[in-house]
Amino acid sequence: MPCKKSCWEVSERSHKITSMPVTYKRPDKLDHIHTILYEIDMLRFAATRLVERNWKHSRDEWVYLETFLLHYRNLIEFLGNEAPRNTDLHVTTIWQQANLTPPAEIEGIYAKGKKLFMEYEPTDAQGGGRISQYLHHCTMKRIEFKDWQIDTMTAEIEPLLAEVERHLRSSAGILKDV
Repeated sequence: MPCKKSCWEVSERSHKITSMPVTYKRPDKLDHIHTILYEIDMLRFAATRLVERNWKHSRDEWVYLETFLLHYRNLIEFLGNEAPRNTDLHVTTIWQQANLTPPAEIEGIYAKGKKLFMEYEPTDAQGGGRISQYLHHCTMKRIEFKDWQIDTMTAEIEPLLAEVERHLRSSAGILKDV
């Protein structure tokens, strides 16, 4: 949502930078559940926009691709990272943090999440090509060609998200589906 504050606007033709008062912020999250639901909602929103292909500018495709990849990476880390940091939200621990009963299928969700994490965030020893190498910061990997199969990636993660969401959304009740 827009707020007043200083930022920059770049003209498409002249590439001049001029000052313009605009600031945006993400929606407030009340707890860790809302953080995960936000990630799920934004992933689905970006995937929907990529499927629609209704661009005002050709670079809109890149914005939605990067948005999709960012939220996908965040969610596979949540679902399957075997070595989360102590500040990371994780599918095996969020239930205790939120004072909820974990789904009966939690071990299966985590096992499938680990598989996705290994597929899309492989170590350099496994050949690299992780989402984070193309997104996280400027790396030499970025010039290597990479197709992102959005339909396949979505089909792989959606059953896991639906199961997690079914248990989290009922306790959240504030964020609306995108």
